[in-house]
Amino acid sequence: MKWIFLATWIVLMSACGPAIAPAPVPTDQLLISPIQIDSVEVLIAESFPVQVFAHVRGIVGDGCSEALPVQQTRAGNTITIVINRQRPAQAICTQIAKVFDQNIRLVGDFPPGEYVLKVNAVEKKFRVDQ
Repeated sequence: MKWIFLATWIVLMSACGPAIAPAPVPTDQLLISPIQIDSVEVLIAESFPVQVFAHVRGIVGDGCSEALPVQQTRAGNTITIVINRQRPAQAICTQIAKVFDQNIRLVGDFPPGEYVLKVNAVEKKFRVDQ
């Protein structure tokens, strides 16, 4: 009987030892990813020189997500726009969608011709007539 009592006491005392805390997760890490694009509309201004705009609508993300500055590159007649968002990796956020709705001026000259506009995963073809 003494052995059972002694074994039980040892098990109970070892359970009361110092708890080992899990390693802390860095809270300063940010997740960066493309926003969801719902629509892209190309607007061609009646001006000289011709100015072209992309009217982009989409969803940035949840309450913790913030849109990053728009990045625009051009290779010939293909214009690429990348719109990313950032959010804290470990954040608990409201599930209220933030909307992105912006006119973005496309940089460069637009002589008459065919063009391709890529906004994240959406591709839109357009034509400029003089």
